[in-house]
Amino acid sequence: MQLTTITSKGQVTIPKELRIELGLKPGDKVIFEKGEKGAKMRPIPDFFALKGSLKSKKKYDKKEAREAIGRYLAKKYLRSVDK
Repeated sequence: MQLTTITSKGQVTIPKELRIELGLKPGDKVIFEKGEKGAKMRPIPDFFALKGSLKSKKKYDKKEAREAIGRYLAKKYLRSVDK
């Protein structure tokens, strides 16, 4: 068990030994969950680390994706402007 102090901004330093054991690096995200006997902290896996883990035969077309996003945003925001 390691002791750490909460700063005036609510920040804590995760002890080095724990960071190494959990494989935490600067910029990694963690989540705090309220439990029966206190709080638990655990790392959140990086979404982009999962890239390529799912196989698909469908090809990704970056231009088509951008156009679809553009159409969606235009439809969403033009509709809200009309109201």
